[in-house]
Amino acid sequence: MPSQTESLARHIMRSLYDATDGRPQQWRSLAGISETSEAEAAVQLAVERGWLLVERGHSVCLTDEGRRIASASP
Repeated sequence: MPSQTESLARHIMRSLYDATDGRPQQWRSLAGISETSEAEAAVQLAVERGWLLVERGHSVCLTDEGRRIASASP
């Protein structure tokens, strides 16, 4: 069973996947997403697992693996 942090990371990835229509290399702002320590930890976990890329601390993009996982999420 995934931890609460992993569940939140997957939720963030799915939201990003939906916002980009699943297209590769689509960057979006973290504004409004990582304003809590829980969300910051979830983004960091996703980066460590190779699911997200972060640029300049405020933009995120799904990796190919992140897109694969997000597309399989309900």
